[in-house]
Amino acid sequence: MGKTKLGAASRFGARYGSPLKKIVKKIEEIQRKRQKCPQCGRKALKRVSYAIWECKKCGYKMAGGAYTPTTDVGETVKKITKKQVTEG
Repeated sequence: MGKTKLGAASRFGARYGSPLKKIVKKIEEIQRKRQKCPQCGRKALKRVSYAIWECKKCGYKMAGGAYTPTTDVGETVKKITKKQVTEG
């Protein structure tokens, strides 16, 4: 059996099709990579469980997205509230 470009998603074998396995591969790469901690700023934030993220350096725990520490909607809300605070 040869090597595939799907990495860990190749565990599904011939099931589900390659487009879906490529999506799974992309999501798993992002969720397993260490992210930047909002508290201390180091790349030590790691996913503990579903939507729970913990910094291995400073011990900061936070709730975030399922696969990323922040979601697109969360970033939008943060920008809107920051804009309202500076205006008012």
